[in-house]
Amino acid sequence: MATLSQSTIEKGSDMVQDFLCSTCEEVKLEESADYYCESCVKFYCRKCIHLHSQLFKKRSPHQRSDMKK
Repeated sequence: MATLSQSTIEKGSDMVQDFLCSTCEEVKLEESADYYCESCVKFYCRKCIHLHSQLFKKRSPHQRSDMKK
């Protein structure tokens, strides 16, 4: 399950929570997520979304800007 990383509020930004990439988190890496796949119910960074898109061509993950929806 994806977890929240350090809040960007603490870094001086407005009320934004960063989500960690689910795949990277499994191997103990803390990479900020840029995409979310509703079918997988997982978050992905830019590197991992490339592999995800190759494996699951019919799924359309949401970009970070759409995550609030």
